[in-house]
Amino acid sequence: MATGVRDSARTDYYAVLGVDAGATDDEITQAFRARAKLLHPDTTTSAAEDEQFKELSAAYAVLSNADRRRAYDRTRVTSAARPVRSTAGAASTAPAREPWPRWSHRRAWTAVIGGVLVALLGVLAACTTWILHDNDAAQRARYVPVVATRVDNGSITFTTRDGRLVTTREPEQHGEGSGVGPTVNVRYDPSNPRHVIVDANTLGRDITLGIVALKLMIAGPVFVVLGWRRLRRLGSV
Repeated sequence: MATGVRDSARTDYYAVLGVDAGATDDEITQAFRARAKLLHPDTTTSAAEDEQFKELSAAYAVLSNADRRRAYDRTRVTSAARPVRSTAGAASTAPAREPWPRWSHRRAWTAVIGGVLVALLGVLAACTTWILHDNDAAQRARYVPVVATRVDNGSITFTTRDGRLVTTREPEQHGEGSGVGPTVNVRYDPSNPRHVIVDANTLGRDITLGIVALKLMIAGPVFVVLGWRRLRRLGSV
């Protein structure tokens, strides 16, 4: 049977015969005969088994010849020692990427100082919100509510509790104002009825400013912690 050492990098002839790499010539012959009886074309009709018999014959042709077996063993060892390149191997040998961006000392200190400033800005926004709310509440308590009538020149007119007719400029609306109807709800200063404010609910404004202040007071410490941890990793603190 004239067959050379072929496909040695892809086919394990020892596995085809079902023997170890150190099998003797007699063991190789016995293994071939036992499997050949099961796969011989005269006893099978399967195309797959026919291919297996051809592969079995090629394996026996190589391993039963001393020179071919030595050449095959050299090829087999070289093939086994050759590194297999794959995307998985490339991924495993690639250097692990640092989960954090590479921060410099300057960037870390910027995060710390910026975080402190943001937190202080949040505290300032919270205080401003409280002051505005307190001032609005004080004004609403001291000023007298009244329904004023709008006139064409941007002024309003209303009658005070003591019967005086007052005409003054319409105040700038803020909060949940009264829109652009013929009348507007205002509050006037009893000591100076021409001084009026819009009688509007400022709850929406206060909630919005409070949310902004809360976000700033949360974001500030987060930046401080991130920057401080980075400085510790860099050995700066």
